Amino acid sequence: MKRLAISVFSGAALLAVSTVAGWAAPPSITGTWSVQQTGANGTSTSTITLSQSGSGIVGSNAANGNGFTGTFVNDTQINGKWHGPGGAGWLTVYVSPNGHSFNGTWGYNGRAANGSFVGNKVLPPSPITAAGTWNVKGAGGPTAFVGAMKCTESGPTVVCHAGPIILNGKFRAKDKVRATWSGPTGSGWFSFWFNDDNNSFNGIWGNGKDTTPPVGRVVGQRSLGG
Repeated sequence: MKRLAISVFSGAALLAVSTVAGWAAPPSITGTWSVQQTGANGTSTSTITLSQSGSGIVGSNAANGNGFTGTFVNDTQINGKWHGPGGAGWLTVYVSPNGHSFNGTWGYNGRAANGSFVGNKVLPPSPITAAGTWNVKGAGGPTAFVGAMKCTESGPTVVCHAGPIILNGKFRAKDKVRATWSGPTGSGWFSFWFNDDNNSFNGIWGNGKDTTPPVGRVVGQRSLGG
């Protein structure tokens, strides 16, 4: 009975209920989740899998065999039950509109809440792409490339415009672009590599041939508007 927590989301009976008329279809939460639970039983982290059919949810935890079933009662809330070696009880889960996170409370049958939890869906990494608009800031040295940098991508080839400066480059690795630049004040080389979030990069640049040492550093953040 003691260490129940959201490991509670586990093994279980299938419950499939059609979407209730009068509210929008709920988001899909089918997939693998990392769940952190806190409360009277302490703190723990579990990996669970969820399967959704219409408004019905079934959860499983291969590590301990506990089980969870539930039903969307509107487009964001799940009322559910858990059962396992440590007992059985209830769950109330609130799901984000995009189906990528949830939070809620749980308790034993007939009792008040014993703890709370948050869950984040384990999503596949986004494919790295340079295409789009980037807000670039200097991070040391001259600041020739600051401001908006707009990039297009075709296969491994990348072309970017940063004000009057044009960069022509190619992906040399899945997350790194090596380029040359030219503009009113001269020409040189530019190298930048993307972080795993695919929404930011770090870069260095220099003048002349790519054998010259770097003279400046930049960081870029993807512009959500472009």
